[in-house]
Amino acid sequence: MPIFILGLVGIPIAYLVVLVALLVKRQPRGLGLSLLFFAASVLTGVWAITQSRSSTAGIGFIGIPFVGALGGFLGLAFGRYRTSTEPVRRIGAWVGLAGALFLVSCNIAQGAKTKSKNRARDEQQAAHSAEIARDREMISAGLKQNPGRERAWLDSSIRSRMNDRAFLLAALPNDSISPAILDSLANSPDLGIALEAVRNPNTRSETLERVYRTKSYPDYFFQALAAHHHTPAIVLRELYLRPRTITGLEIWFAGNPSTPREILDEIARTTSDRNVIAALVENPSIDCPILTQLAINLMKGQNRDADNPNVMRLNERLPTVCPKANSP
Repeated sequence: MPIFILGLVGIPIAYLVVLVALLVKRQPRGLGLSLLFFAASVLTGVWAITQSRSSTAGIGFIGIPFVGALGGFLGLAFGRYRTSTEPVRRIGAWVGLAGALFLVSCNIAQGAKTKSKNRARDEQQAAHSAEIARDREMISAGLKQNPGRERAWLDSSIRSRMNDRAFLLAALPNDSISPAILDSLANSPDLGIALEAVRNPNTRSETLERVYRTKSYPDYFFQALAAHHHTPAIVLRELYLRPRTITGLEIWFAGNPSTPREILDEIARTTSDRNVIAALVENPSIDCPILTQLAINLMKGQNRDADNPNVMRLNERLPTVCPKANSP
């Protein structure tokens, strides 16, 4: 590892030192080709990295100075020694040219490969989305054709197509699904299907708690669990207090009427996020002390936040939530 880091940092520094030394000695021969291959290596390397949609793709930029310096050294070897009378140097020069071209070509090939994969993935996703849309229309029509027995029809349809991912994703947002079917689908190894089952408003508390405690990657469900009205209070407390592996959960806690009171009170005292405040103001479980605490929190920043629409909405809710405080 230290050798790798040394090369990653040392070669770009060495390349810069060589360039400066050649300029100081007024020996510019080969510098033009060197800088050309340096630029080509850097530009194609950056282009190849930017084709990736991976969240870790940016790490590749760490190696760009190394790639550029390597291309520059190879170009310099060709530029300085391609006409040398010494066979070894002349052969080395052409090897340098081949190496520089290979480096640039590899960058281009990698970028093109990534771009092609992205295009194929986009086409596949578009086809999958179109299939889901068709299934959604079919389900909507089926529900209309079965008035009074929507749940029985949809449950039966789901049971007959348990291996049809597009159909399941189209069906799961419907509130006609029985809790038993949702419980079964929440166990799916397909995280997308399990997540949609967790999001369904009919999913039972015990199902949500099992998902939280048994899934190998529970973080994937944190937002849905924080927002769901059936999530048990003990799970909401644990979820709120645990170290955050994802951000932005406060807005879901603030808007969930099942969120324990002490959590709502802490959010009212500490938050400065307008979206979180807006969700908390509209929470049907909010009581007078919490709303009053939120008003105090808001008033602290009123002078610098006079255009905050939450202040107006809070003033509208105060007479309803705190009727005794507003009675003569």
